[in-house]
Amino acid sequence: MMNDTKRQMNAGRAQCAWLILLVMLCLLGAGMGHEVHFGQTKVNVQGVEEAQWEPLRSMLMDQLTLNGSGPAGEPLADDLAFFVRQHFIREGWPDAEVAWKMAQGGIELTVKPGNAVRVGTVTLKGEMPLPEDELKKYLMKPTLEREDVDKKLPQWVEADMQQGAGLVQRRLRAEGYLNAETLLLPAPATGTDMRRDLTLEIKPGPKFIFGKASIVGSPPELEKLTQAAMTEASGTPFNEARVQQIQQRLDSICAEHGWLHAATTADYTLGKAGGTVDVVFRMVPGERVRISRVTAHEAFSPGAKRVLLAKFKPLTGQIYEAAEADFFFKRALDTGMFTLLDTKVLPDNGNMAAGDLRITGEEAKPVTVGFEPGFDTFLGPQAGVTYKNTNWRDTGNTLAAELSYSMAGPVGFVSLTNPAVFDSQHSATTRFALEQFNRFEYDRLGTALSLDVARRVDHALSYSVFVGTTANTVSSKVLNAKQTGPTNYSLMNLGANVMYDRRDSQVLPKKGWYISARIESSTDALGSGVSFVRSDLRGAWYVPITKKFRFATGAELSTIQGATAEKIPIDSRVFNGGPYSVRSFGQRKLGPVTPGGTPLGGTSALFASAEFSYEVMTNLEFAIFGDIGSLSQGNNSSPLSYSSDFREAIGAGLRYKLPFGPIRIDYGHNPNRRTGEQSGFLHVTVGFAF
Repeated sequence: MMNDTKRQMNAGRAQCAWLILLVMLCLLGAGMGHEVHFGQTKVNVQGVEEAQWEPLRSMLMDQLTLNGSGPAGEPLADDLAFFVRQHFIREGWPDAEVAWKMAQGGIELTVKPGNAVRVGTVTLKGEMPLPEDELKKYLMKPTLEREDVDKKLPQWVEADMQQGAGLVQRRLRAEGYLNAETLLLPAPATGTDMRRDLTLEIKPGPKFIFGKASIVGSPPELEKLTQAAMTEASGTPFNEARVQQIQQRLDSICAEHGWLHAATTADYTLGKAGGTVDVVFRMVPGERVRISRVTAHEAFSPGAKRVLLAKFKPLTGQIYEAAEADFFFKRALDTGMFTLLDTKVLPDNGNMAAGDLRITGEEAKPVTVGFEPGFDTFLGPQAGVTYKNTNWRDTGNTLAAELSYSMAGPVGFVSLTNPAVFDSQHSATTRFALEQFNRFEYDRLGTALSLDVARRVDHALSYSVFVGTTANTVSSKVLNAKQTGPTNYSLMNLGANVMYDRRDSQVLPKKGWYISARIESSTDALGSGVSFVRSDLRGAWYVPITKKFRFATGAELSTIQGATAEKIPIDSRVFNGGPYSVRSFGQRKLGPVTPGGTPLGGTSALFASAEFSYEVMTNLEFAIFGDIGSLSQGNNSSPLSYSSDFREAIGAGLRYKLPFGPIRIDYGHNPNRRTGEQSGFLHVTVGFAF
């Protein structure tokens, strides 16, 4: 019995101790509050929530700064209490009370905010030149943009309401009501929920609109461009901001075409009753600038300087044109050597007519190593390791290497690209590749060495010429010699590409068109008897119907001349079918196929397609399409030869857009299925079909 009593007494003492500790912690927490220090003055503020503290702290620091090194006495404490109360009233707490006392080490302020005032009924009074709902949105915008605001019953904040009234006034002046005035008429807070109704009185005044706009001093070469800016302004609401925009646009037009030091002023007179306002823009274009030299910032490496000076070299001696400079700017970025570039034209040794084109920016990290997984319906799962050095040995050349593996076998290459051959606009790429291909009923082991020299002439036109040699071995336990063609052959290849591209984007086009052509001559190198000429012609047209709805069409014709199909190595033949041609067939499988599924190809292929797509959500498109194509195996006498045995596809798909192109899933149905053919085919790949 005695032991039980002691245990109960000990338990009671423990509970009391825990209760006392909890009370002390609460009192300690309540006493800590928030503190602000300035010099020797310390101010402790109680009763303020964390979300309210930051703007209050800033206000207190301003007051303490004004007090300077003065003593932290009762006058300062009383002043701080007054300013804190005013701060809470402005923030929507009209019943706020602030008490102060001098405590050890400084001033202590205790805040009792009281009830918050909420915005009640909002009324607009006066003439409404714009929709009332629109003006209310401007009035309430600062209030509703606060963090954690109650959209249905926002808190009344005086500063936000005054700011909103100012936004309404600015909106009216933007519409030509230059003398517009707004007056905020708040009512006292009423009711248990402390709602404060608001009336905004609007006095728009007369409306001003642009009348006749004329230009004095415009260079004759720019008269059409500058006058177009005037035509756009005529009849629109008049305001000073719009005048300044036109001035800036005129100066920009001049700068884009070489008058880099142009300055424009405007003269106009406002009538008391509003109406049209005639404006005279006076341009002083100054001297037209000709680029005298190009300089790269000293921080660039020697390799980067070589590439930059070569890329921008054609501008030297030319009148500055922004579009022309932008073309070479993009060509420099295309090298992958730079993460940031900026150009600025400065007077050369004080000569305003001579420009020094100075290039600044940042170089990219030259060496990158990556691992690239992937999948498509032809090669299956893929994985590869890549290496790239965009400034190899500080020469400005790019050394790249890749080793990848798929169900078709391993592929590897090493390439070296000089982006400015002999400091010219031409780039040259030397490439050595090794490939094993065993996707069908044969194995091919091939090596290739090539040299490609390319140039981008302007925004649309580019071309390249190439020369190379390949050595290949083909083996099969199933296919005969007629099906495989030559099995041990070496070829010398010589050819050229040309492309004219007017698309808005090469990887994610929405509008525009392009046409490309390629011709390649392959001749025997070691007595295998292989010799032929291949030509390819391809084009596409992209038409936006609405912002989200798009139409596209494309076509391609590929032919081989000089040999029949059985005289051409199997992998050098022309094929049709797959995600980039007639999509009701698997890759290469439109045309003759062995019983084991090996496509035999031919000497001529024709393909045409039309596609409608709709953006169902950001970056995701749904498409329907129709394809038609054919394949022939004869000895073609003309590059335009093709078979009239056409095959079709109708289908649908999805495209998810990524920066390097869309991931594309298409299903093509075969409407005229023949014996041994599938009813359709599912394709998963990257890039547009044409």
